[in-house]
Amino acid sequence: MCALPPEMTRAHHIRWWQRDHGATDLANGVLLCETCHHRIHDNGWEIEVEGTGVAARVWFIPPPFVDPTRRRRLGGRARFDIAA
Repeated sequence: MCALPPEMTRAHHIRWWQRDHGATDLANGVLLCETCHHRIHDNGWEIEVEGTGVAARVWFIPPPFVDPTRRRRLGGRARFDIAA
């Protein structure tokens, strides 16, 4: 979400393990820093992934109180790759 390097992140279940019974595998994971991890869990953000591997794009969908239109926001390094 904030594009910190991998060594400053932790794995997060996209489909939560406890709530959604999401699998613990790479297809259901994304790396998040501690702050972004809490933002997802505590504030109702959602995650969508398009593609696989290093070419995948990770999108973050804000809750309605942040953006009533819930416009998806590109996360990670890909945000900066578009601008380059």
